[in-house]
Amino acid sequence: MIRIISFLIILSFPILGYTPGKWSHKDAYLFKKIKKVPNKEIVRNGEGQVVYVAEYEYNSDGKLITETYSDKEGKGDGKTSFRYTDGLLSSEEVYDNGGHLVERKDFQFKGRALKKMNVKDGEGRLLIVYSIESDGEGNIFAAEGKNLETKDNESFRFQIDPKRPNVQIQYLTDDKKKGLGEIHFKFDAKGNLVEREFFQGENRRVHKLKYKADGSLESHSFHVKQGDNWILEKTHVLVYE
Repeated sequence: MIRIISFLIILSFPILGYTPGKWSHKDAYLFKKIKKVPNKEIVRNGEGQVVYVAEYEYNSDGKLITETYSDKEGKGDGKTSFRYTDGLLSSEEVYDNGGHLVERKDFQFKGRALKKMNVKDGEGRLLIVYSIESDGEGNIFAAEGKNLETKDNESFRFQIDPKRPNVQIQYLTDDKKKGLGEIHFKFDAKGNLVEREFFQGENRRVHKLKYKADGSLESHSFHVKQGDNWILEKTHVLVYE
C-alpha cells in the first residue's frame, strides 16, 4: 500500500491504534505514554442501567496491561491481558470468566511501526493475518486482513475529505475492492476525535465522544438511526483516580 500525501495531514491527528478497521480509546494506552489514564469504565444501556464494568491496570511505563470485566451484577466476566517487548505491544490475550484463553493476537513491528497482526483462537490455530501500514506513533493508515478459513479478504484505507479538512474517511472494501461501507472521523479544532459516523447500505450509526477541560476523554456513546430518529444504545463513562 503506497503512502500518499494525505497521510502527512493524517499524522497531525490521533487516529487509530492497532485494531484494523476499528477504533478504540484504549489504543492510546497501548501505544502512547498518556499522562492521565482511567482506572475504570462503566457502561450503561440506553435506559441508564449498568451493563458491565471494566477495570484497568497499567505497568510502570503507563501502558495498559490488564482489562478486567464484571457484569451488571458485579460478577467476574473475563479479562484481556497485554504483553510488551522492549516497550512495544507483543500480544493480546482474551480470557473468559473461567480463565480459559478465547483469542490471542500477536503483533510484529518494523522499528516502531506495526506491520502485521496475527489472530489465533484459544487453541492456537491461526485464523486471520493482517498486513498493516502504520507509523511509529501507533497510527494506522491502511490494512488488509486475510481470513485463512473462509479465504475472504477485507481491507481499509483513510482519505481526507476534500470538502471537510477536519474529517477523515475510512473506506472498507472486500477482496474485489467493492465498497463494504465508510466511517467518517470528525475532529474538533484541538485535534480531538469527537464523532465517528458509520455508513453501510441503509444503516447509519454514530459514535460521539466527550472530553474534560484538561483534554482527557470523559465519556463516549453509541447511537443508531431508526427512521428519522437517533436512538441511544449505550454510554461508556470513564473514571479517573
